[in-house]
Amino acid sequence: MRAFEPIGPALKKARITPNQLTLLGVALSFLGAAILSTGRLRTGMLVLIFTWLFDVMDGAMAKYSGQVSRFGGFLDSVMDRYTEGAVFVAFAYYYAAAGNAAMAAVTTFALIGAAAVSYARARAENEIDARCSIGVGDRLTRLVTLAVFTMIGYPEAGLVIVMLLAHYTVLQRIFFTRRALEAARK
Repeated sequence: MRAFEPIGPALKKARITPNQLTLLGVALSFLGAAILSTGRLRTGMLVLIFTWLFDVMDGAMAKYSGQVSRFGGFLDSVMDRYTEGAVFVAFAYYYAAAGNAAMAAVTTFALIGAAAVSYARARAENEIDARCSIGVGDRLTRLVTLAVFTMIGYPEAGLVIVMLLAHYTVLQRIFFTRRALEAARK
């Protein structure tokens, strides 16, 4: 975050808000996903990696400008689901168009797992009134895994790993929540 502090004054002077940065990042993520869907996997992934800067900058900008808000945090979290989902949809489309039904299915199950990871956390935190960020397959891990494997030419391996990590993380959160609820009953 400190690396982005020098741009804070320029963004503030230009009257760019943290929420605007969030939405710009979403638009660029959709562009990266569109490029991915055409089979230009490395180019699309480079665009997506660039958009992750906006995901960091919006929070840094909010802190710098004193515009931290609960709505901003909410908006950022919701937009994260859209941008991650767009990546999986792009890969699924690419594999389906290429006639690779197996990888289209893997990608779809990765998408389901990624959505379930965030839902499991939100629902658990509602039920146990405590943080539930447990698990090996958080969003950053999933994105970095997918980016690395795509950039080195093995996106299929990355998608399989992400799918497995996501579903394993959901199981970790389910068991964590169950233990917490059982402990609360005692």
